[in-house]
Amino acid sequence: MRNMEQIYIDWVVVIVAAVVNMVIGFIWYSKWLFGPMWTKLSHHTTKNPHISTYVMSAVNSLLIAFFLAYFETYLGVTTVTDGMFAGFLCWLGFVMTTQIGAVLWCRKPWNLFLINTGFKLFSFLVMGGLLGA
Repeated sequence: MRNMEQIYIDWVVVIVAAVVNMVIGFIWYSKWLFGPMWTKLSHHTTKNPHISTYVMSAVNSLLIAFFLAYFETYLGVTTVTDGMFAGFLCWLGFVMTTQIGAVLWCRKPWNLFLINTGFKLFSFLVMGGLLGA
């Protein structure tokens, strides 16, 4: 097993990937795409989120981008395609399997699951590709 100090993380690319993740989320949940349906299905009532919501979202995006970068570097990923595949595997193994619990146990609508996990799939593919390049 490699030591952490042997793994070089390009922080500029990690920050770019985190920002891209947030932009994708902004567009995905906008009134032009899935925002109205998501609002209805999730019974979301807050019109203007508090600044702390955006800060925590940025931290979350940064953590996702960092760990994708770490895994890809550890695995020796050097191409966009391999990066996207690594992003897909992380989504499939961790995100999708975690989010489906809300449908199975909390009786959340399947359409809500598809909107939320679809966003994560798309963002993990894009971030994985960026980080793998």
